Amino acid sequence: MIDKVILEPTKILDAAAANGVGKAEQVASLRDLVLAVHSAGGANLTIKVQGSIQEDEPDWEAAQSATNSWEYVQLKDLNDASTVNGDTGITFSGVDDNRMLEVNTNYLRWLNVIVSGYVAGNVTVLLSGASNS
Repeated sequence: MIDKVILEPTKILDAAAANGVGKAEQVASLRDLVLAVHSAGGANLTIKVQGSIQEDEPDWEAAQSATNSWEYVQLKDLNDASTVNGDTGITFSGVDDNRMLEVNTNYLRWLNVIVSGYVAGNVTVLLSGASNS
């Protein structure tokens, strides 16, 4: 029998109402990651999930480089199994939504979420995950 270690839901974004990054989490010990995304207040914004394999946390708002290595990562919608390309992210256009998404982790060490194109409303993102050890 394989014991799983489950990460209790952790807020990466907490009613974020401006452009900017959330609170990054170290996820190297987790194999499966799920995000719960909740928008409110007629959210009009885009979120993208960022991942990194570098040892130290990258500067998520700075340009990507060999010494500041991060990438936007792909998501899978748990509602219909559709994919969300990392560079595209999820856009809210004044209609609030609640979504559950699996993160394409593939040995990521760090995970974060960034808000861009902010016009209105807010968004909360919760992270949960499990290991296989």
